[in-house]
Amino acid sequence: MHMEKMRLNPYLLPHKGLRYLLAKVSLMAGNLDSNLPEEVDQLKTLSNELFFLLEQHAHVEDHMILPDLEKKCPGSTEENHEEHEYLEGLVAQLQTQVNGLQAGSNPTAFNAYFFDLSDFHAKYLTHMLMEERQVLGLIWKHYTDEELAAQHHAIISSFSPEKILRWFRYIVPALSPAERLMVLGGLKANAPKVFFDALMEVIGQEMDPRRFIVLRESLAEGALV
Repeated sequence: MHMEKMRLNPYLLPHKGLRYLLAKVSLMAGNLDSNLPEEVDQLKTLSNELFFLLEQHAHVEDHMILPDLEKKCPGSTEENHEEHEYLEGLVAQLQTQVNGLQAGSNPTAFNAYFFDLSDFHAKYLTHMLMEERQVLGLIWKHYTDEELAAQHHAIISSFSPEKILRWFRYIVPALSPAERLMVLGGLKANAPKVFFDALMEVIGQEMDPRRFIVLRESLAEGALV
């Protein structure tokens, strides 16, 4: 079967991971029992993990992706930078809200966080779509495949192993089976075994058990589909 060559997409992995985690936190904020301390603590922990990854992603874009694109296509990144500043302000407000929640306190505070998080969720989805529908086209227009690969390598190399584990916990379950094999097959071939084993353990804690078994079998077989 003929398959069209897919170009490297710098937004694919982080945006799928963020969509997954945004949905997970939004669901948790809506269905938790606000009288149970363990559920409130879980909401705080997962919310702060979301906010950390959002900040990390914005940092990569603002310091690695957008400055280089601006050099190639002057004036093309102003809107993106402005949106990042606005969204970062919303994240700071949400972080203050969630960290102030206490089990058994007035349900109004929990409802306010749920609605404000939903509002942010909608805004951030729109922001990612703008990048995927507009900015990505500019990137593909002005970059060669070699430049895209070099940029991808520079971004990954800037991450500590611990940060990669934190990202991939949410990225891999959000990928299609073919995307999982592409990403993890490359890591299995190139990363130290101790790191890859730790990565698979983290992914296994998050993924649907049946899909994780299929993933492990496919990696063991070197499957391509």
